[in-house]
Amino acid sequence: MSFRQELALHFRTRVAVVQVISHEERRVIQELRKMKWPDNHGLYTWDIGDQFVNLKEGSPPLSAKGMPGGERTPTPDNILDILDQCQTPGTFILKDFHQVWDAKRSNIRKLRNIAQRWPHAQPPRFIVLTSPDPCLPNELKEEVPVLELGKPNQAEMNAILDQAVDAAVGRGGSLQKLSSELRQKVVEAALGLSGIQAERVFQRATVSGDSQRICPVDETCIDLIVEQKRAIIRESGALEYYPANEGIDQVGGLSELKTWLDQRKQAFTEEAREYGLDQPRGLALIGIPGTGKSLCAKVTAGLWKMPLLRLDMGAVFSGALGSSERNIREAIQISEIIAPCVLWVDEIEKAFAGSSGDSGTASRVLGTFLTWMQEKRAAVFVFATANNIEHLPPEFLRKGRFDEVFFLDLPLDEEREAILEVHLKRKEFHMVRQEFDLPRVAQATRGFVGAELEAVVKDAMFPAFRERRQMTTEDLLRSAGDMVPLAKSHARRIEALRELVTTGQCRNASVRDQKLSVNFDQIRGSRLIDL
Repeated sequence: MSFRQELALHFRTRVAVVQVISHEERRVIQELRKMKWPDNHGLYTWDIGDQFVNLKEGSPPLSAKGMPGGERTPTPDNILDILDQCQTPGTFILKDFHQVWDAKRSNIRKLRNIAQRWPHAQPPRFIVLTSPDPCLPNELKEEVPVLELGKPNQAEMNAILDQAVDAAVGRGGSLQKLSSELRQKVVEAALGLSGIQAERVFQRATVSGDSQRICPVDETCIDLIVEQKRAIIRESGALEYYPANEGIDQVGGLSELKTWLDQRKQAFTEEAREYGLDQPRGLALIGIPGTGKSLCAKVTAGLWKMPLLRLDMGAVFSGALGSSERNIREAIQISEIIAPCVLWVDEIEKAFAGSSGDSGTASRVLGTFLTWMQEKRAAVFVFATANNIEHLPPEFLRKGRFDEVFFLDLPLDEEREAILEVHLKRKEFHMVRQEFDLPRVAQATRGFVGAELEAVVKDAMFPAFRERRQMTTEDLLRSAGDMVPLAKSHARRIEALRELVTTGQCRNASVRDQKLSVNFDQIRGSRLIDL
């Protein structure tokens, strides 16, 4: 049900007072103006600054002193009394009315009386309270339903783009006519922004940086929109936007995971729906730090050509009491609007482990998130990563929410060779196999994870640079010898995670021909330490 349909349903059932949560008053008013009202039904706004404003042609006029025939000037103290005595059928939009009841608490009682009396009174009258945040007093929560105006959908974003282009032409520019393909790209790039944000970004895209010259809307505008969108979404708090840039060749090893992802690359298409395939729902990666879980999230988005949204659970739980639930709902809403996309929830155990505490806040956020994962219809692929699942609630990783759970083990010899090759090529070593003895380095780095192999390459470059010479295999071996891998201090945790594979609770992300258990005493010949 759309926002307008839901609002109309409340009015048809004679709900007298409704609160609408949105920073975009203009869009709220536009939605109300688009509704079908009887000819004699007025539509008005009221605020402390502009007093009454008539929004609908044919509405009974309002005098400067209040309602028709009234003698009083509307003030925060008497506005509800004026409306209660009004005999004109109409809908009254009271802007920022939370400031009024904050200033004088008796208005809460008056509003509650209206909410109870008006559904049975004639003529029909309705009040819409607008505010940027949920702030309904406890006394009104049973009487006043709360609606939230979401982000613009594709149709609304198309209309906002048309307005921005028309405004640019009105400023003296002549914009090229947008092709349907370019229009689709521009609109998709802007999805997830509010109407005000999108309008501002579109306007900026049509004006050059060094003058007021009007620029054509072309492919370069998409990059500008994406960059602006990334900054705006980051400022919103809980989400961070990443374009789909990483390629599958950026990951060494993990052949099973790569195959799984490649098989589902086309699963979000309409052709897949016609074939009868369900949309992939999500994937969980478990492993010790440094095994490449975060990189895999970026690679998945790049492989599937989808935007990547990183959900910062720390930001979700920050802020005032009650804001955590709103933050998670807003993050979910943005991801569904941007869909198809990948929603990356990093180190999820830090957010939801022990969710029974924290006065129930974490538990409510977890419940909201799990219910959405179970029931979502939008093409949002949830990519969750975890270092330790010991304290996660068992229902989190069950089938139905995630399509698969993978374990990222310590890389095998050939995988370490592949990872080393990736990092050496990033450092502009193009003939890696000819210049370095990778099998020898791989043997010397047994038990190293991907992040540690990257550090081996970086550290080996320093002495070579100092001596102004080409880096060699010996530099890599020396760097590896100076490093103590995490496998030494996290051996028991790794073995506990491997039990998830042996018991069938998750799959190994790599093909394992050898026994899962590794003799950690062979890792650099050191005595095993477990922290």
